[in-house]
Amino acid sequence: MELVSYINRGFRNGLSYDEAAQLCLRLYCSLDGLPESLHYQCTKENLADAFSSLASSGFIKGGYSGAVIYGANFHSATEKGHWVEVIASIFKKQNTVNMAVGESLINRLTQHSSGTR
Repeated sequence: MELVSYINRGFRNGLSYDEAAQLCLRLYCSLDGLPESLHYQCTKENLADAFSSLASSGFIKGGYSGAVIYGANFHSATEKGHWVEVIASIFKKQNTVNMAVGESLINRLTQHSSGTR
């Protein structure tokens, strides 16, 4: 199973930029709730590739004005470097991870991807 496909199935209408950033951070910080077959895909490099692909496909809706919060405003959200910076914000900035939002997103993802509602 591929992470991008799993996320696409879980959020058929896409995500806002902030939701995508929080999901990316949540997947980097914790794999709880994610199928074990996807764990190996949740490295910094792989997550950056996955989220840049999601952004390129139009999955991420709305503007990217929130990128400045993560220090990722020097790259387009369609670039891998953007998502590397989002992940790096954990170490460079304070309060970029909203655990409540991340947990809510992972719960929605796992419920929708497994077909339960």
